[in-house]
Amino acid sequence: MRSKRSTRNNFIHCACCLFFFLFTAASPARADFLYDLSADSRDIFNQRSLLPLGIGTAFTGVSLVLEDSTGYADFMGGGILHDASVISDKTMGLPLLGASLLTWGIGASNESWDNAEFTGQLLTEGLLITYGITGILKLGVARERPDGSNTLSFPSGHTSGTSCVAVILWDRYGAGAGIPAALIAVFAGLSRITLGKHYPSDVFAGATVGVISGLAVVNAHKIPADEIPNPQPAFMIYYNFGEGVTVEF
Repeated sequence: MRSKRSTRNNFIHCACCLFFFLFTAASPARADFLYDLSADSRDIFNQRSLLPLGIGTAFTGVSLVLEDSTGYADFMGGGILHDASVISDKTMGLPLLGASLLTWGIGASNESWDNAEFTGQLLTEGLLITYGITGILKLGVARERPDGSNTLSFPSGHTSGTSCVAVILWDRYGAGAGIPAALIAVFAGLSRITLGKHYPSDVFAGATVGVISGLAVVNAHKIPADEIPNPQPAFMIYYNFGEGVTVEF
């Protein structure tokens, strides 16, 4: 029974990713969408992503060694945190991609909303890359979830998606939007653990995928400062081979 359920879930996951990819690629909003997506993908391993990639990989590896094989279900207890975790479960996965497409479409329908259009485009590109990498890893690793529901535990898609969104919003609108988005991403990861859907290592790996995908998108587009509405100094940490670790405010 579990094998059949796992196969069905694998198919649904891949079908959803393919549907959103084809739908977005065919959109008339950007004729060069596939070129942009390719450029984003080539920037996955840019200098800004090396440090978060290294840190994320280290935390993932340590967690794999130290974590309890039974998981940490209900570690946040019941009540409001459990209810919020259930809401996060329903809204912070693939629905994020739908919301990004909607933002892109609404922005494209009104010339005065070009900032929303561009933001929706970046989010869509980032989430397609994020969920693509996440999906490949899920199917390749085939790790069973703590609750035994299927073999799509590693990495956490909810965490990767929300982390990607946080990076893009922070770069696009500054800390005012980035910090709340980052807090949502942290809670999304914790909620997946307490619901018994993921191990801590799944969450660390998902966050790493989301962060480097988001950085790839913003780096590929190199958004000019004068195009950012109400620009604020963003907080960034990255590694440069010549200068070492750099922190920007």
